[in-house]
Amino acid sequence: MNKFTCTLIAGGEDFFYVTLIAETAKQARDLAVAETKKGTPRDWNAAVLEREVDGPARVLDSGSREA
Repeated sequence: MNKFTCTLIAGGEDFFYVTLIAETAKQARDLAVAETKKGTPRDWNAAVLEREVDGPARVLDSGSREA
């Protein structure tokens, strides 16, 4: 498992982020969409923050800000 940060800028005005544990970047993007109900998995950027962390897959934190 890996720790990811996922980000989305919607409409050029809102910034959404999710920090989570997932097996792959695809799973991370899917979890981000499920958590925020924003965009599609293709809209989200996913980056690994830390490798080989303990599972299970889960959301650690999420939020939004105005861009």
